[in-house]
Amino acid sequence: MAIRLDMPQLGLTMEKGTILQWLRAEGETVQKGQPVVLIQTEKVEYEVEAPAAGMLLKVIAKEGVELPVGGLMGVLGQPGEDVSSLLAGTPVGIGSRADTLEPRAAPSPPGRVPGEPRAAEPVAARGPGERIKISPVAKKMAQEHGIDIAALTGTGPEGRIVREDVERAIATKSREPRAESRVDREALADSIPLAGIRKVIFDRMGQSWREAARVTLFADADMSELVRLRQARLADWERRFGIKPSYSDLIHLAVARALRDEPRINCRLDGQAVRIRKEVNLAFAVDLGEGLVAAVIRDADKQSLGDLARAARDLADRARSGRLSPDEMADGTFTVTNLGTVGVESFTPIINPPQAGILGVGKIMEKPVVRHGGIHVRSMMTLSLVFDHRLIDGAPAARFLTKVKELLEQPAWMG
Repeated sequence: MAIRLDMPQLGLTMEKGTILQWLRAEGETVQKGQPVVLIQTEKVEYEVEAPAAGMLLKVIAKEGVELPVGGLMGVLGQPGEDVSSLLAGTPVGIGSRADTLEPRAAPSPPGRVPGEPRAAEPVAARGPGERIKISPVAKKMAQEHGIDIAALTGTGPEGRIVREDVERAIATKSREPRAESRVDREALADSIPLAGIRKVIFDRMGQSWREAARVTLFADADMSELVRLRQARLADWERRFGIKPSYSDLIHLAVARALRDEPRINCRLDGQAVRIRKEVNLAFAVDLGEGLVAAVIRDADKQSLGDLARAARDLADRARSGRLSPDEMADGTFTVTNLGTVGVESFTPIINPPQAGILGVGKIMEKPVVRHGGIHVRSMMTLSLVFDHRLIDGAPAARFLTKVKELLEQPAWMG
């Protein structure tokens, strides 16, 4: 019996997805669990697997087509099976039907002339009509490191290029003499299409700016003791945790503890009520080069420094390689965004809806500070708490920010 391949819903907020690449050709036999089509949701790429063994009888939505959740992508069944009744009258695209659906123009990556083949499909290098089979992770890694996938030999199933193949190519490339690097300004894109992740950021940040009653509170935290603690304990932490916790990890630890102690800030708008969350799911911003995502550490207040550091490193690495799942970006209760790592002293971030608050973290800088009637050089850092005053009053927001400041300034509890 024929089976529909519909656009899946990979998160509670997902409404639509885009067909990036068919991994199996029409008429090709597939086994249960084999990837059939690569789709792009709001911020991730995802391989849809075959729910059963059979043949890809019909490709309905072509590459580049945008479909709503539940939209028909293709049909899987047995050779010679009649699927006309399954296709009859089935709406598959946004404003389109199966017999008229045409691909939406996909955004061109920076430096590519519109109309050129995508880097993932240098068909000629594999022989006439033969597609390069490559996993999304391997594809993204190859693009980031300038690896020509047409020159790679895949070691995965059916000759598919997998992550290990690209890693070997990267290692070989790193041993080659490097030419002097420079920015090729002519290779930069003249425009960035409002599509994919850029469109998601455009919509969500615009919504936040229009709807939230934003108030920003600032506080300067004296990080001198925390700097000394990290310098003294870093070797021991690395031995115990197998990782060197960064200042961001220490800040995450303090914020998670403060959210537990001051839960009023850990809320969201839920219909006509303010819902205070019992769980602390800490989101943190990850820069992807063009665009960003907020990865979520669940139950962050219950985790040790080592657990938080490992979780943050794993989530950030997988976000940058395109392997972050929709669930790992969903249900955050509060966000931390740190621009101190790129030299920014202070800033006012935009709330990530439906959350009610976000904490901006600036650069740790040595500054002259008046203490006990004298001037002293201290390691200072500016915190900026932006909150939605419709949901949170100023006093609980101030208590939360003060709690974060105190936890950072008196860090002996961090171990």
